[in-house]
Amino acid sequence: MKRLNAPKKSFRKDVSQATRHVAELDIQEVSPETLTELLGLPGMRVNHIAIECVVIEEEKTEYVHLFCEHTRNIAVCPRCGKVAQSGYDANERSVRHLDILGKRTVLHYKQRRFECRMCKQPFGENLDWIDQKRRQTLSFEYHIYECIKNKKMPRKHVALEEGLSETTVLDIFNKYAQEETGSLQRKGIRALGVDEIHLGNQEYALVLSDLDRNCVIAILPDRLKATLERWLAEELTKKERNAIKIVSMDMWRPYRQAAHKMLPQAEIVADRFHVMKQLNHQLDLLRRSLRKNGSEIVKALLKNSRWILLKNRDNLTAKQEAKLLLILATSNEIRVLYLLKERFRIICNKIKNKKQTERFLKAWLWEAKASRDSYLNRFTKTLQNWWNEFLNYFNEGITQGFVEGINRAIRGIMNRAFGYHVFENFRLQILVECGDT
Repeated sequence: MKRLNAPKKSFRKDVSQATRHVAELDIQEVSPETLTELLGLPGMRVNHIAIECVVIEEEKTEYVHLFCEHTRNIAVCPRCGKVAQSGYDANERSVRHLDILGKRTVLHYKQRRFECRMCKQPFGENLDWIDQKRRQTLSFEYHIYECIKNKKMPRKHVALEEGLSETTVLDIFNKYAQEETGSLQRKGIRALGVDEIHLGNQEYALVLSDLDRNCVIAILPDRLKATLERWLAEELTKKERNAIKIVSMDMWRPYRQAAHKMLPQAEIVADRFHVMKQLNHQLDLLRRSLRKNGSEIVKALLKNSRWILLKNRDNLTAKQEAKLLLILATSNEIRVLYLLKERFRIICNKIKNKKQTERFLKAWLWEAKASRDSYLNRFTKTLQNWWNEFLNYFNEGITQGFVEGINRAIRGIMNRAFGYHVFENFRLQILVECGDT
């Protein structure tokens, strides 16, 4: 069948323009050979077709049945590689294929067995377009995989759309996901991100990311120090561990201990946004305390004020700024903590030099301690415990912004699947969607 080698640009942009090029086509009558070519299954020929209408729960579903025959009477022995001729046995098989004309398509053919003259042993025929003992063609399986991976369709929805069981869809997805993630060549990791995600019921998974390439590299079943150490020891070579120069993390001590032990050459960075989150948390605790125990005026002003206090002041609307000024004028406790919070944020935003930042933060720390505010005191203790790690942020400005985005994506995946009962299924889904695949 003749094809246009170089279709016009107008045709590529607007398919309706194809009418202008009909004269250039070698138009032929539809024949079994045409259907065979469109089917795209090497070694098979379509010789019969049937269309069936099935009513399932008052919904009509149409099936196209294609009856195929083999075009070759030879097969290669998987043991010795010799060619065997003429099969001695055959079983009728029916498998799913990609839809044709919007109808579910079923292929019918004979699964042949041959006997090798060299080995004197029988063997089943291997076909290029379907794996052994599978009930779907490779192209149909990959269509299912793409629906879940790229179209972000829930497995249950794919199963309903394609008329499959959810178990079959999961089996297909896991098959290709394991191939895709298992064949990845791990590239050198320079900046490692370490963070956890809450799975519910006090369970956590540990998410490890490459912060240079912005991709997930591993999902571990818990956030224990021993689990992280085991992964670093068993999954990375000594050369790969030595290549890691930065480890960014939230302020969870087991991560720091594991990094010190397994990656002594790496610079540990306390994520700036987690540090700021700690300070905002103390401000919010004070707000809640005053909402409960403060004067009636303060209680009224602090109503619906959470985001006004926690938001960056630069991003407040005129109405929010006006309310903020009333709050600061009414409550001295809020004013002290809020202004120090904003000054801390400005220092982190404006100063990029580590030594200069240290000077400004030492002055800020002195002022925070001098306020004798119990909420500030809790934050300053945390900051001092992570002082060097936080200052390391100002060397390169490495943050876990990507990791936080990944956590949101993971939550979306969990919501789409209504949770995961098997950790391996969860791990594969994250690596396929968020890894370097």
